Amino acid sequence: MTKARQRQTDLPKHLADAIRDAWPDGVINGSVDWDDAPFWAVYPKLKAALSHIPRSAIFYEQAPEGGPRWSETSNPDEDPPDWHDESCSYCLFFVSSTGDRFKFATDTIEPDEEGVERHFQGEGRIGYVVAVSLVAPFAVVTLDQMEVFENGSRSEPDVEPHIFGLDGRKLDPEDHYRELVDGAAFAALGALRAEIVRVLEQFAVVAIPQGDLDRRVRRLRASKDIIVGEPITVRDAFFFRSV
Repeated sequence: MTKARQRQTDLPKHLADAIRDAWPDGVINGSVDWDDAPFWAVYPKLKAALSHIPRSAIFYEQAPEGGPRWSETSNPDEDPPDWHDESCSYCLFFVSSTGDRFKFATDTIEPDEEGVERHFQGEGRIGYVVAVSLVAPFAVVTLDQMEVFENGSRSEPDVEPHIFGLDGRKLDPEDHYRELVDGAAFAALGALRAEIVRVLEQFAVVAIPQGDLDRRVRRLRASKDIIVGEPITVRDAFFFRSV
């Protein structure tokens, strides 16, 4: 007798076990003390290893702690914060090639200092988000981009890329970037991902496949201070923000 095909809602055992261990009451909550997470024991060496992948570098890092943030043109000693970040259950790195093959010109429309809408030129870069969970030794490795504009504003990569087409439809990152770069460049991106996954494996961190990230987790809910979508997925169980 052949095995029944795994349904979209069925979870691989190692993920189901990790979710059960992390949230035995079936509730994602923000009361966990991230300072004691096992991740911090390997963090310095893991960051160094990611930084030493040949012909690449870490171009952006997001720490789990939230708090006030200022743009590059603001003065933290004199200006109020431009925005506040929520805390999150993961540490995020953005890794890309040090060359120009994944850079692109971009622009944005934003108000200037006098409130007049203006076009600002910028530069974007394609690379990989590497988000390592503090809940359990899992990671998300997904294509995304970051952009920096001449007025100091920026578009930062996230654990779940939000890339939309002209019709407003959400796009698959791999399909989107496959159309933006040639075959050789896309193969180079694939090779970079393989190196990132290899580094993670050296520190016993498992990159969760995209198909598993989007699986629904039944009988799991979130407390009111946790920012997740509906229905709750594997991604939400390990990678979330809190207020």
